[in-house]
Amino acid sequence: MTKITAIICAIAYCICTYTSVCMRRPPIEIPSVMQVYLSFTQEEQDALPVDVKANVAEMELSEFKMLSAVCEAESDRNKNAESLENRTLIALVILNRVDSKKFPNTITKVLKQRGQFAVVTSGAYKRVGRTKLSDRAVIEAVRRKYQNEAPNILYFNCRGFFRGHKRYKKVGDNYFSY
Repeated sequence: MTKITAIICAIAYCICTYTSVCMRRPPIEIPSVMQVYLSFTQEEQDALPVDVKANVAEMELSEFKMLSAVCEAESDRNKNAESLENRTLIALVILNRVDSKKFPNTITKVLKQRGQFAVVTSGAYKRVGRTKLSDRAVIEAVRRKYQNEAPNILYFNCRGFFRGHKRYKKVGDNYFSY
C-alpha cells in the first residue's frame, strides 16, 4: 500500500468514526454488489444489462425499469451533470415516499398513486423510456440513501415551490421540497 493510499484510508476511517460517533448514526455498509458496481467505470456501468442494474439497486426488475423511465420523463431531459442531479433527486423523492408513512409502501404504488405523477397516468413514461442517465440516477439515489447522504425530500414539481413545505432547491426545471 502506498503512502497516499494509507493516508486516504486513514482519513476515510476518521470520517466514518466521526460520523457514527458525532452524528449518532452507525456507518451503513454498502452491499457488496453496489461496491462492485461503483468500482466500474461509467462506461462499464452503462453497459450492464438492466437486470444487473436492478439487482445493484435491490429492486424488482419491473420497478427499476418503471422508476428509471419516470425519472427520465419527469426530468428536464438534458444530458449534463445538473440533469443527472435532477433525475437523482426525482428518484429520491419516490424512494423517500416509499419509506414515509404518508405514502404507499412500494415504488409501483407510489408512482401509481392518484393525482401524483402525470407521466404515469398519461403513459408518457412508457413512450419516453429509460436512458443510461436515468438508470445511473436511480442507482445513485439508492447509494445516497445507504450512505445517509440523501435529503428527505418528498415533493417536486416544475411550477415552483409548494406552499407550506420547506424548500430544498431547484435543479433544472424542478423545484424540490421536504
